[in-house]
Amino acid sequence: MTSALGTNAWTYDDFTSGELDPGRWRIMSMPGADGLVHPYRDRNARVRTGNGCLELTVHPFTRFHDSDPRQNNAKHMYRSVQRFGAPEQGSLTFRVTMGVRTYGQIPYDLLDAFGTVNLFDLDSGIVLNAAATNDTLYAVVERLVLPGVTRPDEHYIHRVVLDVATEPGRVHDYAITYRAASSDVEFQVDGRPAYWTRIPVPVTGFTAGMALFSARNPARYTRAQREHGQGATGRWGPWRVTTGVT
Repeated sequence: MTSALGTNAWTYDDFTSGELDPGRWRIMSMPGADGLVHPYRDRNARVRTGNGCLELTVHPFTRFHDSDPRQNNAKHMYRSVQRFGAPEQGSLTFRVTMGVRTYGQIPYDLLDAFGTVNLFDLDSGIVLNAAATNDTLYAVVERLVLPGVTRPDEHYIHRVVLDVATEPGRVHDYAITYRAASSDVEFQVDGRPAYWTRIPVPVTGFTAGMALFSARNPARYTRAQREHGQGATGRWGPWRVTTGVT
């Protein structure tokens, strides 16, 4: 049995200000296949913050591309300015509430329109997302292909539907815990374990994010099948971070 030698918990952002704090959040951006840096920003985005919540609505989505997923999938995304280090012997936990309401979403399609709680590490390509549509909650565990970091054959993505009932706009409490010594990851929803996995490479820390997505594969679906007037609203509550050393 191990015992905790120290725990540090704090609120990263409680969203009490009338404007999103630029010292805590900025628009995510990545180089595209064309070599240019593309911000994950949709021209239809409407943002409100205050009273303990960030609310983001994009309706309809307008950020689409026919070949480059980096210019297509994320419609509007914020990333934390801070990167949060993971204790070598202990745990790193992120807690945040999220409610997602989609508009015109294809029922039970995980990729047509959805909102996310994001954790990612660009040093390893590891991504951990909690995702929600009008009708489904699911976990995403992925290793991205990043030049100079990962090879195409190291890429993988798992989407695991969680056994948690939901409905449009319903707020759930999400917690994602990473333990560096074992590379274990645990997802909790509403205080109950929902999914466990082990990632293939060590991670020394994560950046947090919040986003709205539409990510149907351009190679499988026509533009009309991917861009049909759908949109979404996401509401994220305070972000709380806890580190524990054992």
